[in-house]
Amino acid sequence: MTTNRDASSRQGTSRYGLQSWICIGLLIVAVTGLVTLHDQVTVFDFGDPGPDARFFPRLVLWLLTLGALLRLWRYRRTPETAIGDRSGWLRVILVMTLMGVAVATMNVLGFVVTVAATGIFLAWLLGERHWLFNPVLPIAVTMAIAWAGRHMLNLPLP
Repeated sequence: MTTNRDASSRQGTSRYGLQSWICIGLLIVAVTGLVTLHDQVTVFDFGDPGPDARFFPRLVLWLLTLGALLRLWRYRRTPETAIGDRSGWLRVILVMTLMGVAVATMNVLGFVVTVAATGIFLAWLLGERHWLFNPVLPIAVTMAIAWAGRHMLNLPLP
């Protein structure tokens, strides 16, 4: 009498795990964002040709939708395993908390200060210790985004 070890090992693992549920959640959020984008983002049209204030959010939401769909399609038959150990989850929780604090304080501190401080702390949290990449790169990228948002896209940044 022989046993099929491959079939018995598959019974203990779920085909839909945390990764799939996160992709499904991202897909729902992205599609909801695409549907409500017209009502959520005000466009100040001054007759300028080129992208308006909805262009980049629409681009990001479409890329997020496409990425989630491709990930769900690619791994549709693959059983999922654990994501990682518990020590790595502390970084995830800290990054999520950092993003929440940044969004909550952006109107008080302003766009440039909030995004630069978030970039510096995030780079430090993820292990970057080189002086060029932390703090110089987050400050330079923040200034470039703020300039492009204000002067090229006419966005009213906080």
